[in-house]
Amino acid sequence: MAATAFVAYPTGSNLVTDTIRSAITHVKARASHLSPETWEEMNIPGQFIANNVLQCIDKNDILVADISNLNFNVAYEVGYGIGKGKQILLIKHSAVHQQSPTVQDVGVFDTLGYKEYSTAEELATFLSEAHSLRPIRVTERRNEKSLIYLVQPKTKTDYDGLITAGIKKSRLYFRSFDPAETTRLSGPDAVANVSESYGVILHFLPHEHVDAEVHNIRSAFVAGLADGMDRRSLFIQTGETPIPVDLRDFVTACRFPKDFKEAIGDLAERVYEDRSATGGLIASGGESLLEMADLGASAAENEITSLGEYYLEIEAFRRAKRREVRLVTGRKGSGKTAVFFMLRDFVRAHRQNVVLDLKPEGYQLMKLKDAVTNLLSSGTVEHTITAFWEYLLWLEICYKILEKDQELHKRDHRLFEPYQRLKAAYLTDSYSSEGDFAERLKALLRDIIFTVEKKYVGRNAVELTTPEITELVYRHDFLILKDQIVSYLQFKDELWLLFDNIDKGWSAQGVNREDLVILRALMEATRKIERGLTKGSIIAHTILFLRNDVFEHLVDSTSDRGKETRSNVDWDDPDMLQELLRRRIVRALSEEQQNARFSEIWASISVPIVDGEDSARYLIDRSLMRPRSLLDLIGHCKGYALNLGHKRIEKDDIMKGCAAFSNDLLSELDLEIRDVFPSAENLLYAFIGVSRYLMRMELISTLISNGTVNDQVDAIIRILLWFGFLGMVWTDGSHRYIYSFHYNTKVLEGSHNKLLASGHVQYVINPAFAPALGLLE
Repeated sequence: MAATAFVAYPTGSNLVTDTIRSAITHVKARASHLSPETWEEMNIPGQFIANNVLQCIDKNDILVADISNLNFNVAYEVGYGIGKGKQILLIKHSAVHQQSPTVQDVGVFDTLGYKEYSTAEELATFLSEAHSLRPIRVTERRNEKSLIYLVQPKTKTDYDGLITAGIKKSRLYFRSFDPAETTRLSGPDAVANVSESYGVILHFLPHEHVDAEVHNIRSAFVAGLADGMDRRSLFIQTGETPIPVDLRDFVTACRFPKDFKEAIGDLAERVYEDRSATGGLIASGGESLLEMADLGASAAENEITSLGEYYLEIEAFRRAKRREVRLVTGRKGSGKTAVFFMLRDFVRAHRQNVVLDLKPEGYQLMKLKDAVTNLLSSGTVEHTITAFWEYLLWLEICYKILEKDQELHKRDHRLFEPYQRLKAAYLTDSYSSEGDFAERLKALLRDIIFTVEKKYVGRNAVELTTPEITELVYRHDFLILKDQIVSYLQFKDELWLLFDNIDKGWSAQGVNREDLVILRALMEATRKIERGLTKGSIIAHTILFLRNDVFEHLVDSTSDRGKETRSNVDWDDPDMLQELLRRRIVRALSEEQQNARFSEIWASISVPIVDGEDSARYLIDRSLMRPRSLLDLIGHCKGYALNLGHKRIEKDDIMKGCAAFSNDLLSELDLEIRDVFPSAENLLYAFIGVSRYLMRMELISTLISNGTVNDQVDAIIRILLWFGFLGMVWTDGSHRYIYSFHYNTKVLEGSHNKLLASGHVQYVINPAFAPALGLLE
C-alpha cells in the first residue's frame, strides 16, 4: 500500500515551484510507494493556517517541506508535522540563493537533516524513498520541575523581562533556548524540550527588532511543535508584525505590564489544570484533601501535642539547641513559642537534664514594677529586681528537681540523702507549698509588696543597702539552699532555663524604662546562676524569647550591647513557608503520597494560579512572612471553600479569605505599632482609599492629615517600614520590604537613605492591607 505525502513549499520562487511540480509528476508516473499531493492541488487558499492545510498534514503519512528559502508558514508546518508524529522529509534546492535568514543562521533544519536537489529527477528519487523514513521520536514524559519552555531572542527588551518576570511570578519555572548562550537552536533539542513541557511561551518580534528574522522562524517551528503535540501555548506579539493574518487569532497582543501578567496567568492556570488532571492526590480517608487537611493551630500554644509531627527546624532552633544564643527574638506570630516548645521537648528528652520552662504572665510583673520602681531609687530598683529574679529562679530549680526526682530518689541510693537534704532546705515556709509557678510567683510578690508598703510607707526614692535588699527579698536561708542545689545537680547533666511570655501583656503604651529594668535584671540574674554552677562544673544555659521591638529597646538602653547573643526567628524565605505548609498538609495523605512535591499537593487543595501568580506565593506575599498569619489566612480561604461546598479553594474563596484576613491583620498591626509608638494609634486608617504607590510627598501628606506632627514624620516612616506595612520600589522595579533585607534594620535604613539621596523614592503598601483599606492600584 502506497504511503501518502503532503508537500509544503512557499510561493515566490518559480525555480522551486516548477521543480517540485515536475518531480511530483515523475513520482506519480512511476510505480512508486508514495502518493504525493500539494496544497495547490487541494485547491486550498494561500492562508497557511487554514484548517484544510492542517487536516492534510494530519491525514497524510509523510510531510515533505521545502526549506530553500525559510518562511514562517513552512517552519510552522514542519514543527506541526513532527509534533503529530509524521515522517518528515526536508528538501532544499541547491541552486537557489538563500535569502535571510539562512538555514545556517536559524539552526533547527540542518540539525534535523535535509536533502539537496537541483533537478526534478533528483527530487523525484528522494520522494520515492520517503516512505522508509522514521518519525522523529516524541516523548510523553513530562518535566515536573520545569513546566514551561521559552524561546528567547538574543537581544532582549523590557518586553522579554516582563515575560520572564511573569513566568517566575506564576511559579511555573522554565527551561529556555537563549541565543546569548547557545548560538543556534538544535531541532532535536527543540523537539525534546517541547515534548517534555506542559506549556510553551513564544514572543514574536516586530520587524524592526534586530533579531526578528531568525527568532521568528525559530519560534514558528516551536509553535508548530507545540500545536502538533497539543501542548498549552502562549504566542505573544508586541508589534503589528510579523504574524500572518491567518494566525492572528492564535496570538495574544501585549503591550503593558498587566497584559503580560494576565496572559501568562491564563496560561499558568491551564498548565496547572493539565498537570493536576494527570493524577491528583487523594486524602487517606477518601474525602477531598481540602476537607481532610489539618493545617494545625496558628498559635503554637494550641498545638503543643502535635507540633512535633510537622515542625520545620529553622536556624534559630538549631542554634538554640547548640547553646549558641541566650536570646531568641521575633515578631508577633513568627514562631518564637513554637521554638520554645520544641526546644523544651528536645532538651527534656534526655532524662538527666533539668529543664525549667517558665512563662510568667505580664500582669504579674507589672505588680512588681508598680510596687518597687515607684518607691525605690533607680540604682536600688535594678539590684532589688535582680535579687528577686535570682532568688525566684534558685527556688524554681529546687522545685523542679524535687518534682522530677520524687520517685526516682527512692530507687537510686545515690540520690536519697541529697534529695532529703534539699527538700528540708526548701520546705521552710508557706511559699514553698504553693501549686504551680504562677501561684508561687504571686505569693512571693505579695510578700515583697506587703513588706515594701509596710516598712517604707510615705518615703520616696528609698536607697537600700545589700543586707536590706536581702532581707526584703529572701524567704529562705538562701546560701544553704543554693549549696544543696549545686550539690544535687552534680548528679545531673545540664540545666536549662527557658523563658517565654516575659513581654506578653505589657502596657499598650509602649515599652518603658521600668520594663527594660525587669528584663536586664532577669538576664543578669541568669548570668549569676550560670556562673555559680559553672564553678561546680555544671552546664547551665538560659534562653529568653522576646519580641523584636522589645529587643531593639533593650539594645538601645544597654551600654554593653554585644554581651547577649541572639538568633532571630523572623522568616524571609517563601520556600521555607511552603515547606511549613507541605508538612502540615501531607498528614492527610497516604504514606506513599507523602513525598509528593509541594506544587502537586497544593494544586490538590487550591487553584494553582490567582491573578497570574502562583496562588501559594500569592498568599505568602500577603502574610507579612509570618507563619501564624499565613495559617490564619489560608484558614479563612479554606473556610469559605468548605462552606460553599468546593472540593478545593477557588479564586473567589481566596479573594474572600484575603479580604477577611486583611481586616484582622490591619487591627492587629495597628495595635503592634501603638505598642512601639503610642502616639501612632489608628495611624494605619489614614491610608484608606489611597494609592498603593506613594511618592514621598504624598506619604508625608497622608501622615500629616492624620495628625502626625512634622518632627515625627521620619520616625513614623521608619516604623511603617520596620513592620512591613510599607515597602520601597527598588531601582529595578521590584518591591522590597523589611524581610527583603533579612530584617536587618541598618541595611533597611541604609537602602532607604540611598533612595532618598537619589531624589526619587517611591513607597508601596504591602498588598496584605489592600482589601481592608480599599487601596487603589
